[in-house]
Amino acid sequence: MHVYVLTKDPLEAQGIKWMISSQLRDVSIEIEDSIEGSTVDRQSGKYNFFIIDLDILPVMEESFLPAGSRWLGLSSNRTFQTAYGALKHKAEDVLFRPFQPEQLIKIIHQARFRLRNEQNRLPQDQTVQNTMFTYQDLLLTETFPNSPVLVSAIVSSNKEQSSELVRTLEGFSFPTQFQVFPFSDFTLVVHRLNEQSQLTEAYSSFYALWKQKSDTLLSFYLYESEKGPSMRSLYQKMRRYQERIFYDGYDIVSVEMQDLMWRELDPFLSPIEQRIWIEMLEKQEVKAIRDWLEQDLLVLDAPFPDPEMVRIRLTSVLAQIRRYMTAKSMRSGMLEKQYHQIFQDIIREPVMYIIIQKLNDFIGLLMKEPALATSGQSSFPEKVRSMMESNYWNPAWNLAACADALHINKSTLSRKYHQSTGVKFRDALQEIRIREAKRLLKESNASLEEVSRLSGFTHQSYFNAKFKKATGQTPSSYRF
Repeated sequence: MHVYVLTKDPLEAQGIKWMISSQLRDVSIEIEDSIEGSTVDRQSGKYNFFIIDLDILPVMEESFLPAGSRWLGLSSNRTFQTAYGALKHKAEDVLFRPFQPEQLIKIIHQARFRLRNEQNRLPQDQTVQNTMFTYQDLLLTETFPNSPVLVSAIVSSNKEQSSELVRTLEGFSFPTQFQVFPFSDFTLVVHRLNEQSQLTEAYSSFYALWKQKSDTLLSFYLYESEKGPSMRSLYQKMRRYQERIFYDGYDIVSVEMQDLMWRELDPFLSPIEQRIWIEMLEKQEVKAIRDWLEQDLLVLDAPFPDPEMVRIRLTSVLAQIRRYMTAKSMRSGMLEKQYHQIFQDIIREPVMYIIIQKLNDFIGLLMKEPALATSGQSSFPEKVRSMMESNYWNPAWNLAACADALHINKSTLSRKYHQSTGVKFRDALQEIRIREAKRLLKESNASLEEVSRLSGFTHQSYFNAKFKKATGQTPSSYRF
């Protein structure tokens, strides 16, 4: 595109040239600050667009520009007569000083794309044949395009802006024929393919224009199809790209070269991972928890796992948090409300890193409320049992440690617990440890030594003896 600029202020002309050149790579600009002595042949057909200072030419001369020229007027005179004179001579628009650079760039963008449309326009019968698709083609039938197409999936961070997005798309001058198909969760655009680089640049320009009018973030996934897939298959491909928002977030323009495939992921925490979570929560290791979430979920490499599997995995993490809250009697109204909100976020929030951020914030809140550990209406034996469930994994935790935490003499604790439950403290704690060992033996491939450690026993030989006494079997025979 070749642009001719005539303004009365040389500095303004240089500024206009810099603004356009810094935004658009394929635009050449010629500037002048007076009509007299001009050496530029405006009638040569070289220039596609003209920027004319109406304060120099208050009334456009019919012979000043070639017939049918596209041009933009500039003026410091904000009057009806100025605007009317420019529009009478078919100006694209009039900008009154001082004007924003974005306004100028928008007009140049639109003029450039319209020019490309004219240069690339096909005969009407072929255009209709290649670009007229319907929702039925996308959802039901196996319709194959007669020429290459580029499809884009546009995902909005605010679904309430979908109507405005569609209107803006339909009014934008893309360099190809195109159709817009709104869906409830994303918008699909189908282009007859001319040149992908043009469309990539066009979408970047569209997004820059969109940001001037809306705070809603968008993500664009562009996929080129030269031949083969039906429109229905292309729609299904782009719906899958729309799901990748879970990993990418918003505010991107991405050209996709391959089909998107999810990799396998076991969505449930293993017994050992559950044990790690119990320990991290009990020790209030906030940094270790953040590191675990980051390493397990935020640094995944492509191919990514199915987002639904990741959501299930996050609910498995939340189950360990609920277990901690129950053991600590953390069931206040505020915490319960936030817990259920986190669950809803895991199920519905489109972007994973936002879920992780909210989960970290909630865990941090739990860690700041140690006073809730023994509060509430729980009975004495229930409090003791909860403390056993929270600490059985620690071989050093015993009657004395429990008594210290409850600020009670250990003999008193032992007597009261036995009187209330009919079970000795030591036997109840060992029962929990044996129960955990049985679960690990059946549900994991952990070695006997690791099962012993995770269950809260100091030595494997001691564990073997206590396990056989409780079950009548050795750990090895129980596993198989």
